[in-house]
Amino acid sequence: MPKTSSSSKQTVDRYVVVGSKGGFRVPLPERVTVCKASNLKTYVHDLQGRVFFVSCVRASTDALLKARLGGQKVQRFDRLLTMETPRAGSVPALQGVFGQVIGVGGYRWLPVEELITVITGKDAANRFIGEAADSESRTLALVRGDCQTVVVPFSLFEETADGAKPDFGALSFTDYGHTVVLGEYEASADAILYEIDEEYRRKLNKERQNSEKSFGTSLRRLRIQRRLRRSDFAPLAEKSIARIERNEIGKPHGQSLKIIAQRLGIHVEQIEIYCYYSPIGARTPDPFSLL
Repeated sequence: MPKTSSSSKQTVDRYVVVGSKGGFRVPLPERVTVCKASNLKTYVHDLQGRVFFVSCVRASTDALLKARLGGQKVQRFDRLLTMETPRAGSVPALQGVFGQVIGVGGYRWLPVEELITVITGKDAANRFIGEAADSESRTLALVRGDCQTVVVPFSLFEETADGAKPDFGALSFTDYGHTVVLGEYEASADAILYEIDEEYRRKLNKERQNSEKSFGTSLRRLRIQRRLRRSDFAPLAEKSIARIERNEIGKPHGQSLKIIAQRLGIHVEQIEIYCYYSPIGARTPDPFSLL
């Protein structure tokens, strides 16, 4: 696991999204600006401090490069994340203008709205925003929300007890980067980081001691034991179940609690007494196992 560079820990003053199609469904953080490619020439020359650009399409990356090189003095910005692979010929210039260029390769990314939510959040390093599989080396490159890339072998994702196998040709994410999807196979970001990041493992173990008896942790354990997905609790939303499991919201009450208990096949008072059970086996001895 590579160590996080000091630059990645420094505060970003502004995030600029270029080339986004359509509006955002949720309010953006104060530090985020959406800029049209046609306005870049004027906009970029007024920027100061540490700026993180997110370019949604190749054309906006080209427009950004031209706008930045159009002045007498070329200011070196902090980072650029390209959601669509830039032209090969533009890469050297991009690397000269930006301190870090992320996305020079065939990556799959979170939807831009979710990506912005993750990279501007406090737990960015605990989620994944991009991934790329290499069948030749049998490795999966995963970009964390703090823009650090980790590489893991395909062998990390073992077949589950019920026969689910990872499909590295069908990459995607769910739950704002908390879950990596490989076809019909899902793996939590927590479990992957637990395996490969010693610092994260120590931190999680400490947190686990404090949350071991929480309703959310117990629900997650029992759901995994029952081979259920978060989407199996309709009419409760998948995101609501995820938030309960992460203890972001309190224990549900009334009809919601009854729905959860009924789907699990137990009485409501039994949920919090279940011990952890790993469906994968001894490879991931923590409550955030591969699903």
